Amino acid sequence: MPHTEAESTSATPNVPLPQQLPRPIRRAVSRKQKATAADGSSTTQPATVIDKAVFLRKFTENALLQVKEGNHEEYSKLVKVFLYSQRETNTTPEQYVLDVTPWISAVSANVSALDISYRELVSAILYSDWVAAPDDKFVHRYSTLILQIVSAHPAWVPQTMSALVRWFVYGAQASEVAIAPAVHDRLHALLEQVYRAIPTCGASMAAAITDAHPFRTAKANIQVLFLQNVLRTLDYAIGLRREVLHTVLNRIIHVDVEVQIEVEDLPSADEDDDDNGPNFGAADDEGIFEFEEDEVDNPVPVDSEEEEEEEEEDEEEDSDGDDDDSDSGSDISNTSKLGKIKFSAKRVVAKLDAIMSTLFTWLEQHSQADPLTQEMPEATSQLFLVFLELFNAVVLPTFKSRYTQFFVFYLCSKDPQYADLFSGTMMGVVGDPVRSNTPGQASVHTKVAAASYLSSFVSRARFLDGQNVRTVMGILVGWACTYLEWQEQLQRDAEEESKRRQPHPWAKTYAQAAAATNAAGRLRNSSSSSLTADFERHAVFYAVTQAIIYMFCFRWRDMAQAPEGGAIVEAELANLRWCSEIGGIQRIVFSKLNPLRACSSAIAHQFAHVASQTNFMFCHAVLQQNRRTVSDTNEQNDSDTLSQSNLLRTELESFFPFDPMLLPISRQFIDDIYLQWQEVGEEASTDDEEEDNNSELNDEVEVVDQMVAMSISPARPLSALHGHVFLS
Repeated sequence: MPHTEAESTSATPNVPLPQQLPRPIRRAVSRKQKATAADGSSTTQPATVIDKAVFLRKFTENALLQVKEGNHEEYSKLVKVFLYSQRETNTTPEQYVLDVTPWISAVSANVSALDISYRELVSAILYSDWVAAPDDKFVHRYSTLILQIVSAHPAWVPQTMSALVRWFVYGAQASEVAIAPAVHDRLHALLEQVYRAIPTCGASMAAAITDAHPFRTAKANIQVLFLQNVLRTLDYAIGLRREVLHTVLNRIIHVDVEVQIEVEDLPSADEDDDDNGPNFGAADDEGIFEFEEDEVDNPVPVDSEEEEEEEEEDEEEDSDGDDDDSDSGSDISNTSKLGKIKFSAKRVVAKLDAIMSTLFTWLEQHSQADPLTQEMPEATSQLFLVFLELFNAVVLPTFKSRYTQFFVFYLCSKDPQYADLFSGTMMGVVGDPVRSNTPGQASVHTKVAAASYLSSFVSRARFLDGQNVRTVMGILVGWACTYLEWQEQLQRDAEEESKRRQPHPWAKTYAQAAAATNAAGRLRNSSSSSLTADFERHAVFYAVTQAIIYMFCFRWRDMAQAPEGGAIVEAELANLRWCSEIGGIQRIVFSKLNPLRACSSAIAHQFAHVASQTNFMFCHAVLQQNRRTVSDTNEQNDSDTLSQSNLLRTELESFFPFDPMLLPISRQFIDDIYLQWQEVGEEASTDDEEEDNNSELNDEVEVVDQMVAMSISPARPLSALHGHVFLS
């Protein structure tokens, strides 16, 4: 029986195997008997022999019948025959096989009678450790018996699924490793037979997988073993992919979020410096994301007993530390606490890495192009659609997801159509610029997240060609320009309506004049007619604008041509020719909505730097004016600890979903399709240089410090910004 951290509540009761089987079986005559013929001569003939198989079949039949009459004595003996757990009995597996083998045929002959009245017997059959028996023939006979039971009585399917799925984690202990592959092969052979024989068992299988899924606190080897076997079931239970993968991604994202929580607990060395940008960069994470060689090579540890002993020793040290003198000082206490947080973060990151690499391995096996046509098979396309749907349902609305989303990044690299479909889906979530607040559409947060996913995807996907990049950029720029035109039209309409509502000189009474003046004032102050920088009102516009300038910083080379139409020379950027798709960026940047003040300060400054270096546009003056405006606002509101500008930037400057993958095993699936940062004027690295850089995790260090590997999710919900207006 597989060992888990929390034993199943449905395990068989601890009843010892009887020392020997019920033994009313014996030969009636053991030697030949003489018979006398009619002529008086003697002759010999074989004695009548009671067949053992017949006797066991009759015994089983009588035991089942006696249960109906209220007599459970023989039935209890029958139940005890099948009760067997390797960890709870002294009976050897070999002896277990010898004892139970003759009874399999006896129960098979009476399988039609095994209805709900015989729960104890069926449970003993299902929860016995038969799958780990050393005899293949015995295992085949036993699995056939189980298949016969569920085929004759589908009511036993849920319990059968629960009994089988519990073996998914077999192999977590060192003593189980040798036979774990054979156990899993036997297990899936029976699961596949049941799935094909009973079409309605899918829901029970999915429910059993969900119920048996290890908690996020379970050790890495248990998590990986379970995930490997869950994914293996999807090879034959294709109809369960959507439901089961939904559960898988939910569990992965829980571990992913736990990583971010552990990292956020780490105190920053410069946390008192208010001017520091985001501090979650590749360089800063090296202390957390360092792994020993054995941890990288063996993501699924064989035995976790040593880890448990280390945890117990840590707890004992903690209790001993409480008795020490208080003169040890707060510095030692803080250092110890920091070390424990780092250890905890490292352990969770290793667990996430093992889980993610398991998922990537499975995706790699199921996303191979046809060797003849070099196209993706229909099955892979259907799998991608399932993952895209689950991305929208599970990942997109989730805070603090750092690495889970890379599964869709990996799949999009397999076919240009997948990348187009993902980009189109994210653009669809962002919605129409004019009817962005129509009921029934996605929430503002989801739209902001979709814009961030789209920009980060296009910026980092090396497999996207220049035409795809320009297409996405053109769509986003067109969206932002349309939004500005709509807001400007609303402003003009409001002004005309305000003029129309002004009191006329010949107003008959003071009351009529006052009413007209108040109506005009309300119209001027209404949200639909105000064209000023306001994050709550224009949050999606600011997210789209940040997506535009972020993509420009990474992919400007795909939007420019040399004056002669040839390749771009990094040292000669004065007279570049720009594609038409980005012609509206100047209007967006210099609009009254002042997007550079609303966007991440790190991204805004990097955009200004790249744009000026490439002679695309010059907007440093806008940043300087924004800085003076923020300073003046803070002087006027010294008591306000959270300025309006800080509240806005908190939402946008931390949302870059495809920042560098730092998990040492999982990143091997991403590195070759991932675009690293390249400074303006810096020639592209060769493959050898890039491989060396990847191995050292130093690719991103040369980027502006604030722009490297931002924290992934907003720290405050959008509702926290209600009522804050940003001065233009």
